[in-house]
Amino acid sequence: MREKSFAVYGVPMSRITEVLPVNLPAIEASEMATDNLFKLEDSSYAVVDYESSFSEKCKIKYVNHIARILKKYGSSIRLRMIVLCTSDMSRINTVLDVGCLRLSIEAGYLSSIETDKVLKTVRKHIDCGQRLSDTEAMQMIVLPLTVQGKERQKVVLQETIDLAKGITDEEQQMFILSGIITFSDKIIEPEYARKVEEWIKMTKVGRLFEEEKQQAVATVRGLFEEEKQQAVAAVREVLEREKEHEARKVAALKLLLKGSSPQEVSKTTGLPLKEIEELLK
Repeated sequence: MREKSFAVYGVPMSRITEVLPVNLPAIEASEMATDNLFKLEDSSYAVVDYESSFSEKCKIKYVNHIARILKKYGSSIRLRMIVLCTSDMSRINTVLDVGCLRLSIEAGYLSSIETDKVLKTVRKHIDCGQRLSDTEAMQMIVLPLTVQGKERQKVVLQETIDLAKGITDEEQQMFILSGIITFSDKIIEPEYARKVEEWIKMTKVGRLFEEEKQQAVATVRGLFEEEKQQAVAAVREVLEREKEHEARKVAALKLLLKGSSPQEVSKTTGLPLKEIEELLK
């Protein structure tokens, strides 16, 4: 996140110069988008979270989080609380005022990001092997949250991760993939997140090997499916021939019962004379 800015999300702010850990207890860390404190160029600090729904309880969560930060880093720091709102929300009440304490939240609304336009632009750059701009990289990591509905978000999540895997700049690729996993934790399936994290941890050679292995498996599956279809078609053809043969035998028997000679029946049905004679026994 260093040298990046959340300004792309509609929150005016300077660039990030340092990422500091907060080290929340696990139960509290799971409630926040990131367990980090961002130091900015203007010497202020920012806490960043995202919400798909918002209530007064969220504000109390932020007060507790800020209290831990002040306890760890001291009360002399200038702190900003930034909340990124997914496209499911258009406006939130950004103030908590209880008399002795006032919390002012800065909201960024991800609905302002044009999802399809961003996807088209980054896909073009990635296909050409070009490095993405900082703005495009920051947009990519929240892209799944810029559309409404969990199912649509999951579709964009998959598409964004697949695109990110094609980025040639490894440092930027790792930044974007890690960011997507961080900000999409409420919509991503744990097993899928684990696979992406494992992919991130692999060396470049290891990833190439894994991709080749997956491609080989897909090829084998394709060949197996093709052979299966051919076998099914062959069985179907045999059954059709048997069905046709049985129909001829039935027709031959009817002709014999009407008094036709075996030779005549053989000529009419195309069945061998020997088989016609067997029907007479």
